Amino acid sequence: MSLRRVCVHAPTAAHVEVATEAGVVPATRERDEWVAEFEAVEGDTYWLLVDGGPPLLDPHCWALTHTKFGPCSVVREPWARRPQGAPLSSPPVVYELHVRGFGRTFAGCIKHLDHIASVGANVIELMPVHPFDSSNNYWGYMPLVWGAVHAEYATDHLHAAEELAALVTAAHERGMHVWLDVVFNHTGEGDASLPARSLRGLDDANAYRHREDGSYMNDSGCGNDVNPADHNVRRLVMEALGRYADLGVDGFRFDLATLLTRDGGGLIEQITHWSVERGVQLVAEPWDMASYTLGWSMWPAGWLQWNDRFRDDVRGFLRGEPGLVSIIRDRVQGSPDLFENGAASSLNFVTAHDGLTMHDLTTSTSDRFRSWDTGDELRLQQLKNYFALLLLSAGTPMWVMGDEFGRTQQGHENPYNVDGPLSWVDWERASEWSELTDFVHALVELRRNYPPSDFRFYGATGAVDESHESRSIAWCANNLYVMVNAWWEPVDFNVPEPGDWSVALATAPAKLEGTTTRVAPRSIVVLKRSAGS
Repeated sequence: MSLRRVCVHAPTAAHVEVATEAGVVPATRERDEWVAEFEAVEGDTYWLLVDGGPPLLDPHCWALTHTKFGPCSVVREPWARRPQGAPLSSPPVVYELHVRGFGRTFAGCIKHLDHIASVGANVIELMPVHPFDSSNNYWGYMPLVWGAVHAEYATDHLHAAEELAALVTAAHERGMHVWLDVVFNHTGEGDASLPARSLRGLDDANAYRHREDGSYMNDSGCGNDVNPADHNVRRLVMEALGRYADLGVDGFRFDLATLLTRDGGGLIEQITHWSVERGVQLVAEPWDMASYTLGWSMWPAGWLQWNDRFRDDVRGFLRGEPGLVSIIRDRVQGSPDLFENGAASSLNFVTAHDGLTMHDLTTSTSDRFRSWDTGDELRLQQLKNYFALLLLSAGTPMWVMGDEFGRTQQGHENPYNVDGPLSWVDWERASEWSELTDFVHALVELRRNYPPSDFRFYGATGAVDESHESRSIAWCANNLYVMVNAWWEPVDFNVPEPGDWSVALATAPAKLEGTTTRVAPRSIVVLKRSAGS
């Protein structure tokens, strides 16, 4: 038993208490903060009582548990600081995963790290690991507190942070980095119809953004947008980032990051300065329900941005949509039409956790998802096409767990609340789709040996054909020559670049004869120039 101290920000409260199983301790006001000390041992639960309201979570707690009465804060010691990983030996290739869906627990994920490394990805991006109510949420995008770790992902709930740190360390030992998806734009308290859990009961007026009628702003679509201008919100955000970085985490992806700029950019500037000091990568999802800021100057140099234009344009082009050749030329070279820094800012993806898996893009025809039911005979070929454009384009590539071996959600586009086989990785498919996995590995190796740069673009027989009905394009980049035929008939490509060329990869059988390659319908061929030629 030792003395524990709680300090919370509740500027309008008249009375605050800390309740434990042993009793209730009144807190003392110190300006806008309330401070209390109580006797407890590690593992004891406690909650806050404010002006006779419901039990509340301590927003600064280091651990959280779920009881039949609701979530409670848990007493535990601060965790030890661990180092970030050594610099990556090659530019990042990102593998997005959900802890429960991928390995059930942090420890279970460690067992599959060798698979990720064998495919060639060197960054794992974990979907949210802060505590959330899993009874109606699987993805984790409804946080209860920001600076703790979700206990249900650990075998020892009290020490979930240490088990996350063990996963991070195991990734570092394999030369990989770990990024976390963090959700600071709203909390799991949701709109006013849901119970107060923490900030709503402590400082609702300042912690959240409100309309003139008092209702919550809802540009997050989750009920309650936080106020990034509030100094206590900023303190909680920076506290959480620091705690996760102390576990060795190497980077952060900010969910609906545009909502964090509603203060004019002050919080983003603070996060940016901090990231430079800590040596971590920052990634923005540069949109929300009310604004779209992809490529805008509000994102400082050094931030990566999820490039959904890459996603949509690649999907459209590969399903044979017309009028996209000039756009694909931009996407392939890092979207210079969108980013001042070009490829240095673009995080390219064809799939992410929300929406269809890559496999399921080939099983349904949808204008919304720009997908096409290829039929069984072309499914593997189209999956190879997706990966080829993703991994041969300039920018940072990312794909979702299991896409490399055809993971399916049976066409489900939004399983945010589905915790079961539908949203879990089926590892038996890994052997069934080994040809795709081997192809992805070969692409990653090709990318690392020939980083995409110095692009020169061509058409099938000369200059790029940008006419509306054109569906083919070629380019030379760093001793690779890539030919893309999204047409439904074969196309003969002439290679105007000098050198001794050979076929390095192809998504369908291809043969190079002299300077001409016949590229099969709906396929991509990659040639490699021999050294010295």
